[in-house]
Amino acid sequence: MFKKIIGTIGTRVISAVLAFTTWTLNAQYLGPEQLGTISLMIFSVAIIQLFTNFFSGAALIYMTPRTGIYKLFVPAYVLSFIITVVAAFMLQMAGRIFSILEIIPAGYFRQVLLLAVVMSFTSANYMLLLGLERIKVYNLVSLVQVVVLFLVLLAMLFGFQLRDVMAYYRAVFISYSLAMAIGFIMLYPSFKRVPLTHMKEMLLEILRFGTFVQFANIFQTMNYRLSLKFVDFYIGRGAVGVLSLGMQLAEGMWLISRSIATVQYSRLSNEMNYDYSVRLTLTLAKISWVVTAAGMLLLLAIPNFVFTAVFSARFGDVKLVMASLAAGIVMLSVSMIFSGFFSSINKPYHNMLSSAAGLIATIGLGVLLIPRYGIMGAGIAATISYSCVTLYQFIVFSRMTKLRFRDFMLTRAEIRLLFGELKKL
Repeated sequence: MFKKIIGTIGTRVISAVLAFTTWTLNAQYLGPEQLGTISLMIFSVAIIQLFTNFFSGAALIYMTPRTGIYKLFVPAYVLSFIITVVAAFMLQMAGRIFSILEIIPAGYFRQVLLLAVVMSFTSANYMLLLGLERIKVYNLVSLVQVVVLFLVLLAMLFGFQLRDVMAYYRAVFISYSLAMAIGFIMLYPSFKRVPLTHMKEMLLEILRFGTFVQFANIFQTMNYRLSLKFVDFYIGRGAVGVLSLGMQLAEGMWLISRSIATVQYSRLSNEMNYDYSVRLTLTLAKISWVVTAAGMLLLLAIPNFVFTAVFSARFGDVKLVMASLAAGIVMLSVSMIFSGFFSSINKPYHNMLSSAAGLIATIGLGVLLIPRYGIMGAGIAATISYSCVTLYQFIVFSRMTKLRFRDFMLTRAEIRLLFGELKKL
């Protein structure tokens, strides 16, 4: 399993480097305002996907080893398309009726809708691949998507001399369309024809499991990005660009914890041994915390003039954003591991409840702190929100497993394991 984790981390390191370069190009050639518009477009798509993932999200990982992908594929695609269209129009109407709910940037509805459809299909492919534990294929397709996005963006900026939001949109749309096609080709050999019986029961089980998972994802996505809308409303679009860039850089420290959580959930969804799941989750949570904390300290040690030299003086407050987010980023790296555990043992409602607690903190503190302290207030609100999420999960995990506080301390064996895996990496 650790070999798969290392492979996933390697893929995400390459992806992170390309993503960093992509955001650098966007910052230099598009500026804070257009970068802010891009961030809101991606946020809009993420919200739409939260609804499609009731049937095509993490529930597919859990159901694949129990049902097979033949009975899951068609419902996932059909329902994803229908829900995407309905959710996009509802989001658009809500923004027209209440200005504070306007998340889709004016003039970009069609682009957001098309991108949401393609990304929902791609996400369904990813979940099915993870359900089959085809981690290498998942990593390959994910990497192709990031590489193509980067290359197309270069072509748009320097080949076609396009220096606007549409340059990035075209790059994202083309890259996800290709990833969707490759994912389908990789899945097709695994289609084993079985009688399409008990479909109603299967869909109800997906909906039951997916409801808890998706409400958790809805609340958590709001925790991640609702501050962008608050900043846009209280301060302006340029500040959204600075905040979103700072978030992207700080959240880069989740590279390893997200890689661990991806493989962990895929493994534990196919694992029926509860004690093994507990032991593995405990070890991975400790490793994730240590590595993320070390990475964050290194990031904050970089002088501010480096960021202004890379992104331009217009992004001079980006380190302030990262500093205000630092503690929360480290805390949530542990939450990702706990979330995988709760979902794998069919208790995703704990993830939903923890994310709901975090969302309450995000809304209350966002309204209180952002008008007073600007983007630093957004970072502080996020840190407190992430801490609430992790603390709830920590308490539940401890009570459920009857672990003591000292069990969460790193052991010599785990330290040796950590350094051994880092050496391999």
